Amino acid sequence: MARFEQLIPFILYFETGLKRQYLTLPLLEMFAKAKKTGYANDPADSGGATMCGVTIATYRAYRKKLGYASTSTDDLKSIPYEAWRDILKTMFWDRWKADHIENQSLANILVDFVWASGVHGIKIPQRVLGVKEDGIVGSKTLSAVNSGNPAELFERLHNTRIEFVDGIVRRKPSQSKFIKGWKRRINCITFEGLRYE
Repeated sequence: MARFEQLIPFILYFETGLKRQYLTLPLLEMFAKAKKTGYANDPADSGGATMCGVTIATYRAYRKKLGYASTSTDDLKSIPYEAWRDILKTMFWDRWKADHIENQSLANILVDFVWASGVHGIKIPQRVLGVKEDGIVGSKTLSAVNSGNPAELFERLHNTRIEFVDGIVRRKPSQSKFIKGWKRRINCITFEGLRYE
């Protein structure tokens, strides 16, 4: 079965530009290093303010469930590792029920897809899998992920994800400034494992 912790360094590396030398640190220390370069608020990015890949909207939704009345960008900038990790686990990894995905590479590409693209990261793979595109990972979706040839499914998902980001740029040319980075990230999720280049 897929292991959640294997995806954490990859997410931090691509969201923050974390140097490779820090990828062997314990996760808490790795996150502390990542936070130094992890805040972004590019006006062209529809996600708005982010810290280590967590958008302000996501952090507000997470904290609202915990009873917080409001969440500021200062709150986002000071997000603790435990909250960041819990968001990745409960709002993205668990959304794909990835603990039950038998192949780590499939879990990596699917969870990273939903992390980067929201519900599209479930509905588009559901279309590839030939199951109902409802944005909810149930038993039929999970069964479709775990049946068949994992390498072939991975390749189809990879190609579909590249087509998806190309489509974003076609529809909204202002996003072309991000395409090189998006494709680099997608291409570093391989069936053989995660790459850092």
